Parts: sequence; structure tokens; C-alpha cells
Amino acid sequence: MSDKYAVPNKLPGKTVSVLKHRKRRILQDQSVIEQKKNDRIKRREKTKTHHKFRRAESFVMGYLKAERTSNRIRQTILKTNITEQSAAASDDSNPKLLFVMRHAGKKIFDKTTSEIFKTLRMGQRHNAVFLENTKENQLLLRVIEPFVVYGNPSLSTIRELLFKKGFARIEGKKTAIQSNTMVEEHLGDKGVICLEDIIHEICTVGPNFAAVTQFLCAFTMSSPRNGWQKKVSVSYKRGGEYGYRGNAINDLVARCL
Repeated sequence: MSDKYAVPNKLPGKTVSVLKHRKRRILQDQSVIEQKKNDRIKRREKTKTHHKFRRAESFVMGYLKAERTSNRIRQTILKTNITEQSAAASDDSNPKLLFVMRHAGKKIFDKTTSEIFKTLRMGQRHNAVFLENTKENQLLLRVIEPFVVYGNPSLSTIRELLFKKGFARIEGKKTAIQSNTMVEEHLGDKGVICLEDIIHEICTVGPNFAAVTQFLCAFTMSSPRNGWQKKVSVSYKRGGEYGYRGNAINDLVARCL
């Protein structure tokens, strides 16, 4: 038999290391991840320094919206006696508690409206807070009414909100409420030692209501399931969405959780 068809009885001259190939792949993957991270940082810095071109019409529309909002606030104050009307509304409505959610106004050009939202801790759209039903809060809600929906929440709604969307502000950071020990450390001196005490204090609008609401962060709600059923730019009394809706706020909150 010819040596032409003989099988060589020796290993290949060049050794192949599996670990070496694996290490090279790992390093390549790390370099790709690092490159993507650097690209994201560069794009972010570029967007900060780059001045986007804006047409003159966009500035005009902003001024028109701000002027329209200020005129609406002025007419509301002049045409109606806010103080008497707010007092009557506070006395007529049974619950002392209001749940307010900002549902509109991604950009607000009116300075008064934006300052009120900052005061009420609703700086962004879909932020929501608990408020006491007082004359002052009724006045503020009348001013920002086209941008918010509010009503009287039930006990089950308060409990669902705190368990699903509740966060605490501890040392300026948004922190999840993980245990009753955290509540006792920050509110124990006021007699609030657990989450059920927070729910009771909010539901009854007790003497420590302000401290409890300051301890909690503003709720970040989701858009309602199946979207808004009616026009957002029309008040609830006239068949729209914004404004006071009484106990119907519970159905809306259930769709937003």
C-alpha cells in the first residue's frame, strides 16, 4: 500500500487553546459594551451643548398659551367669589381628603400654574398626591383645574396606592417602603409605626397628615387602561375628563394602577 493514503499518527503542529479563545471573546464583548457606553455618553453631552433650531412660531405659541392661561385665571378670580365657593364645596363634600392627579400639561408656559404644581409636588405629568380639602387647596385646584383630575378616594384605593405605588423620601432619595421599621424610624415620634398607621392617618386626615404626606413621595401613575374615555380638554361636569369627579376617582385610579 502506498504511503499516499497513510494516516499520519501525530497531533497537529499548532496547539489550539479553548481557554484562550474564550478569553478573547470575553474581551471583545467587554470592549463592545464599553464602546456603546461611551457613545451614549457622547450623544448625551452633545444634546446638552447643541442648541436645537426652533421656529419663531413655537415661541409665539408658547406666549399665546401662557397668556390664555393667565386670562383664564384672572376671569375665574373676578367672576366668582373663590373663597365662598371653596368654603361651600369643602363643607358640602363629605370626605376631608382629596386625591389629585396631574393628567395633562407636559409643558406649561404659565408661571403661576407651574409654581402651583411645584408647591403641590406635581412637577411632572401623571404625578399624584393626597391633599386636605381646605379653602386654600380648593383655590389652588380651581386655578390648575384644566390640568388635573381629583376626587374623594376610598379606603381600598388608598391601600392599593400605598402598596403598589408607595415610595418614601429618605435623605432626599426615593426609597421603597420595605418594612415597618423604616416607618417607625422616621415617624415613630409622631405615633406612626407601621404602614397601616399611615393609611389610617391619610384616610382620616389626622393631626399628622402633613408629616405623613411629606414622608411619602408623589405617586407616579400610569396612563389609564384603554385610554381616556372622553375629551381631556372638557370638564367632568360637561362630559369630559378634567376637574372634580367625586367618588368616580376610584374607578380611574384602578385603571391607572
